[in-house]
Amino acid sequence: MAKFNSLEEFSTAYKQYYEKHPDAPIAQGIGCLNLIMKRVWAEKILAGTKKLEFREYKPFYIKKLIDPAVEEWIDNHVDDDDTLTFCNDIRQVKKIHFHDYNNSWYLDIEVTYNDIFGVNAEDINMLHEKYDCHDFDEDLKALDAADVPIDERPWVFYFVCGRVISTNLK
Repeated sequence: MAKFNSLEEFSTAYKQYYEKHPDAPIAQGIGCLNLIMKRVWAEKILAGTKKLEFREYKPFYIKKLIDPAVEEWIDNHVDDDDTLTFCNDIRQVKKIHFHDYNNSWYLDIEVTYNDIFGVNAEDINMLHEKYDCHDFDEDLKALDAADVPIDERPWVFYFVCGRVISTNLK
């Protein structure tokens, strides 16, 4: 896989890839994702102490967050390192509308970025360094202690919580 020394280098290579492959799809974004959440977690987002939201990499969320056209393109071009570098099948979310089952409260937040990570040392270190997040440290220890192979470890969707857009929480 290619290494880039700057965002400009990456941007130039990205543009060249899509010029060379004009039929390569780009994941369609999601304007607003509706998610159920416990009030205690919403209050932590509101207070600014919860910076990331997580969802399991399971069929329910995969169907919402993975663009099938891009996924198919990647599957058909998996041997091309450039495809793996420039194609991302994860749909970028602009906003999340959190609420409880009864819709008795809501919290709308901006999402500044979303992606997936595996519960492995490299990805957990990324969470530490970028977001000062240690939510999966115990999971990593348990998987390491059980010698679970990297390719059998769980994947997790994550959302970086931006500004609060609207809420009826007090």
